[in-house]
Amino acid sequence: MAGEKVVRDVCGIYSRLFDHRAVIQNECKYVIREFEAKRNDREALRLAEASKKVSEVQENIPECVHLAEFLNEVQDQLKDARQRCHNILEKEEQDPNRMRREEIKEQSKKEWDEFLKEMAKEEEAIEKDFMKKSIELKEKYGLVSTSESV
Repeated sequence: MAGEKVVRDVCGIYSRLFDHRAVIQNECKYVIREFEAKRNDREALRLAEASKKVSEVQENIPECVHLAEFLNEVQDQLKDARQRCHNILEKEEQDPNRMRREEIKEQSKKEWDEFLKEMAKEEEAIEKDFMKKSIELKEKYGLVSTSESV
């Protein structure tokens, strides 16, 4: 009997120290109850919103597929255009008269700048001549005294 009591006491101590199944099950149940009580209907609302978004996506899928096909066509056209541009650039680089054309452009630009300078000088000379003539006419007709003209 004493041995049975010792065995029972050891089993009791062992179960309290190492067997936590009952405590863990109760804790799990408590956490689940608290979790469900705090969430209320938020999860149901979230599921409804998710369902709505999924249906919107399903409605837009055919349009997206059509646009994807159109995008492939545009991509092919862009590749073709890029190849054409590349060919044009290659032809331009291989052009033997390119350097001569650039020299002619530079020369034309210099001539144009020189022409603009000459025009500015001519304009200035005409302005001076006009001012002289206007002062002479004013003096001649007495509109301006000779002291003002200087």
